[in-house]
Amino acid sequence: MFIVPMNSIIGTTGISSVAGNAANAATAAETGVAGDFKNVLQDVINNVEETEAATKVDAYNLSIGNMDDMHTMMINTAKADVALQTMVQLRNKVLEAYQTVMNTGL
Repeated sequence: MFIVPMNSIIGTTGISSVAGNAANAATAAETGVAGDFKNVLQDVINNVEETEAATKVDAYNLSIGNMDDMHTMMINTAKADVALQTMVQLRNKVLEAYQTVMNTGL
């Protein structure tokens, strides 16, 4: 699953580039080509960073009174939570695979 954060508040990357990354990931999944593991891991890390940044901006705007709709903040917080949980599970699977390979006797 690929979470596409809404970056219109932050302005670091455009929605079209993030949507293009999501489309590329979906195309790779459909064709069975997963791509480089490094790229997948980097996408997950970038996704976590972007969603965390959006959450921080929302929290700041709420604290100074610039945010009228609290539901947007809650949605962005949930996205950040899911992105972080996904990254942690990916890390756990990588460590488990590494330990399995290291315990395999040659």
